[in-house]
Amino acid sequence: MKIPAIKGKVGDWTYYSGVMSFDQINSYVLPSIGEIYQATCLDNLLQRELTSNFENIKNYLLNDSERFFNAIILAVFNGDPQWLEVEFPAEEREYTNVGFLQLSGEETIFPVDGQHRVKGIKEALQVNPDLGTEQVPVIFIAHHQTDDGRRRTRKLFSTLNRRAMPVGKNQNIALDEDDVCSIITRDLMHNCALFTGDNVLNHKGKQIPAANTSAFTSLITLYQCVDIVVRWRMYQKGYTKKQYKRFLEQRPDDETVAELTGKCDSFFADFIENTPALKEYLADQTTYRARKFRNSEGGNILFRPVALTEYCTVALILVDKKGITFAEAFEKLSEVILTIGEKPWLGLIWDGKKIINRVSRALINDLLIYMTSADLMEGQLDRFYEDYSIAVNISVEQAKNLLEPFQGRENL
Repeated sequence: MKIPAIKGKVGDWTYYSGVMSFDQINSYVLPSIGEIYQATCLDNLLQRELTSNFENIKNYLLNDSERFFNAIILAVFNGDPQWLEVEFPAEEREYTNVGFLQLSGEETIFPVDGQHRVKGIKEALQVNPDLGTEQVPVIFIAHHQTDDGRRRTRKLFSTLNRRAMPVGKNQNIALDEDDVCSIITRDLMHNCALFTGDNVLNHKGKQIPAANTSAFTSLITLYQCVDIVVRWRMYQKGYTKKQYKRFLEQRPDDETVAELTGKCDSFFADFIENTPALKEYLADQTTYRARKFRNSEGGNILFRPVALTEYCTVALILVDKKGITFAEAFEKLSEVILTIGEKPWLGLIWDGKKIINRVSRALINDLLIYMTSADLMEGQLDRFYEDYSIAVNISVEQAKNLLEPFQGRENL
């Protein structure tokens, strides 16, 4: 087998960059070094163990016409690899790094980086052999089956994975064209007043820094809120949790994208229309418009990412359980105490100076339901009072007496 390649050198590694067809990958490349021998101690381990992630790659290859891979790094040992230079006599200069890497077929080849891609390719070919002519970029390096050789290859593997900078969640949201929640999030940031401009903070974290006085929420939190609505809608259509996860891995058809975008548009439009604090925030054009709602005294829970996602979740619970509209659910929610510097939030979310670490989102969820429609918690109130008492460090009886004035008894 001759593989067109370019020879290069970096550090003390000589490498050969070329392409292999899927059929060649299937025939000549082992997905795991474990197929050669079973490592008996940590010193022999050269890769991470294969996980079920190759299934996602398999489905990606089978279903996405815009599929593409970055280069797979392949280690070669045994056999008799030969480098055959190609001369260009008509050129004014010589190119000594262009040629063919000739493999006898006796070599053992395994991925130092890309084992799940190799396994995914092999599995995809079992379903659709026509993919065999497609090509993937590869980089060959020499591996020596000695203690020093294994140590050297392990170090390369570690460097590739440890030194590489992972793409942040916020960058994925900004760029992903398959995940429909990312697509809708970007649409909202263009078309919904609450999320345009600097109303949404695009940074790596979910929380809003204390110095920020303009943003309503963060990009990651907005994405999570969109995900809540989209997941709710897809569960309505009968999707399971596993099916929904796969749904986000490949862009749906335009009709589905439009339908889900419209559902989110309606949800957030009713959120704004029926939440006085948001109207007040949008009416303020100053650069410190969020200061009233997020400050050293706590402010409004909607301006705290840890609570905003639960607020959206509870709105949909009310829609489902009460058979009401988005607008009616948000109208009901707007009537509860939203100031985190006051009871019942003080001591649960806010300690008087800052957000409490490891606050229970489930308890935030339960408290919002309790304050809107406590009848939905039938049979769970004793557990709720106990959970609240533990969170704020008071007795169960004290928790019950504190919370009962906030109980939402009105049925919608």
